[in-house]
Amino acid sequence: MDLVQARTQALWPRIASETGLPETRAVFRRMQVNRRLEHRRCVLEVGIEDGRKFVLRADFEDTNPLRLNRFVDRQQKAAASLKPVPGVSSPAVLWRDPDRPFVLMEFVPGDTAFRELALTDYGLGARSQVLQRIGNAVAEFHKVSGVGDRQFWPKPFLTKVSNRAQAVRGGRLPIPKPNRFLGLCAHLHRTGRRARGHSFRGALEHGDLHLRNILMSDAGICFIDFSNHDGVFPQRDIADIWLSNCPDHLASDGRTPGFGLVAQADWEAFEEGYGEELVNDPIFQFFFAWRLFRLWSSLGRKPPEQHLKTARVAASAVRVLDALLADEAG
Repeated sequence: MDLVQARTQALWPRIASETGLPETRAVFRRMQVNRRLEHRRCVLEVGIEDGRKFVLRADFEDTNPLRLNRFVDRQQKAAASLKPVPGVSSPAVLWRDPDRPFVLMEFVPGDTAFRELALTDYGLGARSQVLQRIGNAVAEFHKVSGVGDRQFWPKPFLTKVSNRAQAVRGGRLPIPKPNRFLGLCAHLHRTGRRARGHSFRGALEHGDLHLRNILMSDAGICFIDFSNHDGVFPQRDIADIWLSNCPDHLASDGRTPGFGLVAQADWEAFEEGYGEELVNDPIFQFFFAWRLFRLWSSLGRKPPEQHLKTARVAASAVRVLDALLADEAG
């Protein structure tokens, strides 16, 4: 048992005392977390003698624990909002530390949407049905998180794009394929101009909505691991789904690519579930390119031992950019 897991398990006597759960005979099983965070975050499945299960998550980041606590606030709000929605949920928070990001949550059975989608490649389930279910669940989540009609003003995003482009030109940010990255920055400015002033239905974002943060079972779909407390762009959530794990969700051989190299059939299935056309929406086009910008920017911070993976992602980013530029040219 490593130190992070030991510190997390040590929370159980306090939790048991404050919740009335039995302190003894609890069984702990470590659950997977992002490898970049394993030194400070631990997630445990906790089983107690009457058969009930819970999830205990502890984050020992010392720099900004209040920020992480705000993410728990977001999850609590989502869980309450989704409670009346059949088949869509977020885990209820059963206990939390008032100052630190330590929480006990209800256990939700199911596998990740990432794995459910991957299994369809082996004939286990219909890919279109999985994507329709995901699209419908995301739509319900955005509906209950709605903040009303808004207009899109891209200036804060484009300021960051300009600053990042200057850093690359000045050699202060070494990233793969720098000239192509600057082409993406120029594309974002053009896309931002086209989206400026457009109206959209705002919704509080999940903030980290990749397919490993969506759990699926026959009973329904559950959203976990919220990261954004106050963003209101649902288009950004959807762009995360397709590009957070780039190139995993791009069209594979034999599948017709659509917008941004995602398979056309995948877009159609997801949009059918979501209930809106996305790929022709200027705001969504901007946030898809913005997510590619964030992905590409992060490659400059990858450690040398990840060189091969970084090169693979960079090559995929260039291909996605080429597809976006081709669509832009008509």
